[in-house]
Amino acid sequence: MLTPPHLPTPLLLLLLLLPLSWTEQQRDRRYHISPSGTYHLASNPRIIYKPGRDVCVVEEVPTLNLTFPLAWTPGTYCTHPTYLRQRCCEGYTVAAREQGCPVEEVVEDTLTTGEQLGGCDRFLHLLHRYRLHALLHAHPSAHTLLLPLNQGFRGLDSATWSELGRAVRMGERWSGPPLLLYHLLPRRWYTTHLYHGQHLPTLYQDHPVTVTLTGNKMVLVNCVPVVRVDLHARDGVVQVISRPLPPAYTMTLADLISGDPKLTIFYSVLGYAEMVSLVRHSGPLTVFAPTNDAFRLLPRRFLDSITYDAKYFPALQALGRQHLVEGTECSTGLRGKVRLKTVEGSSLPVGCSASLTLTIGNATVTTPDVITSNGVLHYVDRVLIPPMALSLVQVARRAGATRYIHLVRKVGLFKDLVSFGPYTVFAPSNQALRGLKRSLVRNLDALRNLVLYHLAEGAHASFTLKDNHLLSSRLQGASLRIKIHPKVMSVEDGVVTSSDHVAFNGYVHVLDKVLTPPTHTLARTLALTPTLSRFTALFTQAGVWAWRDLSLGAGPYTLLAVKDEDMETWATDTFTYYRIIHDLSLLNQSLNTHLVEDFVMPRALQEGSTSLLRPRQASRTLRLTVTDGRLSLRHASVSDTFLLCTNGIILFIDALLLP
Repeated sequence: MLTPPHLPTPLLLLLLLLPLSWTEQQRDRRYHISPSGTYHLASNPRIIYKPGRDVCVVEEVPTLNLTFPLAWTPGTYCTHPTYLRQRCCEGYTVAAREQGCPVEEVVEDTLTTGEQLGGCDRFLHLLHRYRLHALLHAHPSAHTLLLPLNQGFRGLDSATWSELGRAVRMGERWSGPPLLLYHLLPRRWYTTHLYHGQHLPTLYQDHPVTVTLTGNKMVLVNCVPVVRVDLHARDGVVQVISRPLPPAYTMTLADLISGDPKLTIFYSVLGYAEMVSLVRHSGPLTVFAPTNDAFRLLPRRFLDSITYDAKYFPALQALGRQHLVEGTECSTGLRGKVRLKTVEGSSLPVGCSASLTLTIGNATVTTPDVITSNGVLHYVDRVLIPPMALSLVQVARRAGATRYIHLVRKVGLFKDLVSFGPYTVFAPSNQALRGLKRSLVRNLDALRNLVLYHLAEGAHASFTLKDNHLLSSRLQGASLRIKIHPKVMSVEDGVVTSSDHVAFNGYVHVLDKVLTPPTHTLARTLALTPTLSRFTALFTQAGVWAWRDLSLGAGPYTLLAVKDEDMETWATDTFTYYRIIHDLSLLNQSLNTHLVEDFVMPRALQEGSTSLLRPRQASRTLRLTVTDGRLSLRHASVSDTFLLCTNGIILFIDALLLP
C-alpha cells in the first residue's frame, strides 16, 4: 500500500485503527454540561445544539451581566456582543450519565416555587408581611405571579416605592399595597398564550397590565422584561421579572402629560393641534415627550408661528404626530430596533450606545418607560421635527445649502425664513457660492438684493410649476422664469439639482449656480453688444416691427444671433449677408427664422437630446441637438455662451439660417 509522503507510516496505521465512532464522540465533546444543568457550546456560540426536548436556549450579555430567556438579538445588544448558551428548561433538571434534562422537578405552589428560585426574597417578604399568601390560598382558581428580582429594587423610581408602601383596605380579607395585587393575574398565563398589545387583568380591581412582544418574541410586561418564563406550580405559574412593575392603573397618557410641570409646552402643542383626545382615548400609543427645556432650544418665533398661525395648522399637527408611535414600544424592545415609524409617517433611526443610552432621531431618551393605561411615555431632550414642520432655514441646511443660509443671516433675513412665508427658496449650492466675489460679499445692499432675488412669493412645489411660468421674486421689480425640460427644471439660467424640500413655510429647490437678474430687453442688449453690430443692423433694416417685439414683447423669445466675426466668414454663391440686407422680403423671412417664441436654456439640455424649435412665422421647425456636449442647429453650431434678457435669451450661432 502506498502512503502519503507527508504522513509517517506509524501515524497512518494509528488513524486507521481508530473506531469509526471517534468523530461522533469528538462532536459530542464540544458540548459539556455543568452541575447546574447548563449546556455550553464550546465552538460557535451562534449554532445551537439541542440534545433533548427539555433543553432551552438563553442569551447572555456578559459585559452587562444580563441574561435573556431566549435568543432575540442579532448578536449584539447596544454594541455589546451576546452569547448563546443552553440550560434546562423551567421544571426540568439533569440526571447523572444522561444527556439533556430528562428529570422533572417537584411541583410546589407559586410562593414555594418563588422561594426555591432564590434572588426574589424582597418581594416575597412583602407578600408574607401583608399576608397575601392567605388571600392566594383562598382564591378559588389558579393565578400567575409576576415575581421581581431583588436587584430590581435598587434603581426603583419614587412612584413605585410609594405604591409599595401605600396600604389600602381591599374588602374584608386583605389590606395592603395595591401594587402587590397588581403583580397577580387571575389565571395561568404562559408566555405561549400571550400576544403583542394584550391587556391582562390583575387582582387589583381588574386594572390590566400590558404585554409587549419584541420581534423575536421577547416578553415584556408593562415594559419590564420577563427574565425567567413559565415556572409551573400547583396553583398557577410564576413569571420572574427584572424589577417591580411600575403602576399604570387608570392614568391615561393625557393625564400624565397634563399633570407634569416638565411637559407644559408639549401639552400646549397637543392642545393647539387638537390631539389631546387622541392621547386620552386612543391606544395603545407610545409617546416621545419633549420636555420644556427641549422646546426652549427651538427659535421662539418658529414655535409661535407654527402654534398660533392658522395657516400652519397642518404643520403643527405633523409636529404632534411625529412624537407618537402606534403600539407599545418599550425601551428594551427599542434597543433591538434600527428604525421606528411614527404616526406622521416618518421613519426615525433608533440608536443605542454602549452605556445603554437610547436615541430616537436626534433626541436622547432621558426617562424611559413611564406606563399609563393606554400606552407608554418616554421623555426626550430634543423636539422631533418632521419635514412638514421644519422651517425653510432647517430644510435648506438639510438640503446642503448652508452657505446660502449664512448669507441670509448676514443680510438680516434669517427670521423671515424661520417664521414667515410662505416662500419658495431657489438656493444656490455651496459649490456655486464658492465663486462669489469678495466685493459683493462686503456690499451688504448688493448681497441683500442677491438673496432676495432667490426668494419667490408663495409655496411652489416643482409639480405645480408650469413651463415658462413667471414667479414674483422678493427683489422688487424682478421675476424668475421657470422652464420645464424633459428631465430637469431650470430657473432663469440655473438648473435645479435637488427639488421639493418641503418646509412648513414653503419649499426649497437647490440650483447649480448663482442667479443674476437681467436688466435689459433683447433689443437693448443687441444695441449694447459691440460684437453683434452687423446682426443688429439687420434688425434695423427690417423696420419697426422687429425692434418693437424685441423691446416691448413679453416673450419669452430666443434670439439666434450671429457675431460679426462669423458674419464675415459666412457667404455662399447665391445667398450672402449683403444680398439679405438689400432684399426686404428675404430679410424678414431670415430674421423670423432666427427668432424663436420660446425660452431655450442650453445648460439644461441633456446629452443626446433633440429639441424642436418653432421659429416665428416659419413653416419648418429647427432641430437643436446635443452630441458630445456640442449644440448644433441645421448647418450652424450653437455656442454654450448666452446673454440673458428680461424677455428672453440670446444664443450665439456661427452662421445665418436660411428661411
